[in-house]
Amino acid sequence: MFLFSKKKKPSEDSIKRLEYQLCLAKEAGADDILDISACELTEVPSSAFSLCKVLQKKVLILHGNDLRSLVPKGCFIGALATLKVLDLHENKLTSLPDDIGKLLSLQVLNVEKNRIKQLPDSIGDLRYLQTLNVKENRLTVIPVSVGHMSSLRTLDISENSIRELPKELASVRTLESLILDAQVMSYPPVSVCTAGTEEVQRYLCSEMGLEYCPPSQYLLPVLEHDGGKQEVDCVDGEEKAWQSKFMDYEKRKEQKQLEKLIFEKDLEEKQREHTQLFLLNNSRKEDVLLSVKLEQQRLELGVSQQQKAQETERQKILDKVRQAETNVMSRISDLLFDNKRKLSYYFLRTNLSFFSSFSLDYMDKKFDQVLSLQQLDKSKAISQILQEVLADQRTALTDLLQQLLKQKDQREEELRMVLVEMDQKSESNQQNYWMIQYQRLLDAKPLSLRMQEAAVDGDLGNLLCKLSAQHYLPVIAHHRITAEALRHMTTKDLRKVSKEMQEAGPSTPTAPLQQQLTPPLTPNTPLTPTAPSPDRFSSSECVVCMEHESQVIFLPCGHVCCCQTCSSALQSCPLCRGSISQRVRLYHG
Repeated sequence: MFLFSKKKKPSEDSIKRLEYQLCLAKEAGADDILDISACELTEVPSSAFSLCKVLQKKVLILHGNDLRSLVPKGCFIGALATLKVLDLHENKLTSLPDDIGKLLSLQVLNVEKNRIKQLPDSIGDLRYLQTLNVKENRLTVIPVSVGHMSSLRTLDISENSIRELPKELASVRTLESLILDAQVMSYPPVSVCTAGTEEVQRYLCSEMGLEYCPPSQYLLPVLEHDGGKQEVDCVDGEEKAWQSKFMDYEKRKEQKQLEKLIFEKDLEEKQREHTQLFLLNNSRKEDVLLSVKLEQQRLELGVSQQQKAQETERQKILDKVRQAETNVMSRISDLLFDNKRKLSYYFLRTNLSFFSSFSLDYMDKKFDQVLSLQQLDKSKAISQILQEVLADQRTALTDLLQQLLKQKDQREEELRMVLVEMDQKSESNQQNYWMIQYQRLLDAKPLSLRMQEAAVDGDLGNLLCKLSAQHYLPVIAHHRITAEALRHMTTKDLRKVSKEMQEAGPSTPTAPLQQQLTPPLTPNTPLTPTAPSPDRFSSSECVVCMEHESQVIFLPCGHVCCCQTCSSALQSCPLCRGSISQRVRLYHG
């Protein structure tokens, strides 16, 4: 389906018919009918609206066209206000104008065989509409405003998708004929719809709570109102009047057709005369053409002779050209043969060089592989030798470790015995020990302090020794107090010196560092062995059970990672996955 389809242009006959009908409607004394049917129109021409408005046409016939809308652009439906009959059947209308209710004089509306999906609500304003034909459309519902059409006599809604009738249709008391698809109706029921128009109206009146009255009681007042004048006439008379008008229109139409036939006969006679003149002119033209033909034959003969001479000359030239071409082709073939031979030699040479380079590369790769294999074997041999050396060293280290562990056990035993003896002698030797330490502390006095004490007056030093006040000797040496100065010192000066001693704090002998407290080795001093620090050996838990400490050394790898219980079931080290050749038990002190 094309989105932008081109409009179908009407044929020439349709255009001529439209122009003829419009001209006929403009003539003086023309009737109230404008018939532009079967003109292949896609929209109503604006001139038709102007004619209906100016000449107050009452009948507009538009059937058999391709109309998609009733009102063209720039026009208003009010121009058709005088219409009483509007025939739009067999078109392509999808909707009616929303303001169609402005056609207040309309009595017959025929939109059969179109594509209308919905009727506008303003259709209820057509108070004088007597016939509404919407057969073969795409309607699904009838608007409620149909109930306001007080003059409606005939309603045809068959061949649509309508399943329900509006209850307001009961207000149309003049309805004589209701044509619908009774078998597909849901409201009113099928039984009511098949019974006829009267039963349908009775059913709708009962649903609306109205009293049903036959339409014959309401026809007279409907037909009395015609253009604001009161006329007393019956329905049949009105129909006969319209039929007579249509008959007059048909007669005038036949008369026009006869006039058209007469005009066509006159036109044919004129065409015959024109053909005779044309034939005479053709005969003269043939004589001229014959003379021209003879002259042309003579010229053609001379031209053919000239062409033959030129052809022979051309043939000679072609023979020379062919000979030259054969010579050139032979030379070209020789050149191509030489080129092919050179190319084959070049390709052969390149192939040989390629194969030689390929063979050299292949040999290089082979040599590289052999060298890599030799290097690998050499590295394997070196690694094997290293492993053997490591294994020997590990075994030697293992023996040494076992010997050291035995010596450690012996030393621990000796230390235990010495500690027992020291505990026994500690009470008697404690006082001697501290005296010795105090003497060592005095011996470790700084040289500057010794020199200051040596500089003190000898009489003053002897006096301090007699008074058992040797601990004041460093203070006196520090302040450089002589015996003479001491005699002249007041109580206040002595208090000041004592205050400085108090601020300096009591000089209680403390134990020196371990290096200074170590007594010099003399024959009388006993040798006390020191036990190693317990933090020297770091303990780690078993990597298998993770509960006990590691107690076994695996050889030859030397890893300490399992307890005695878990190591008995292992064949390889959990850390390096090396095979276990020997296990050494560790004892922590």
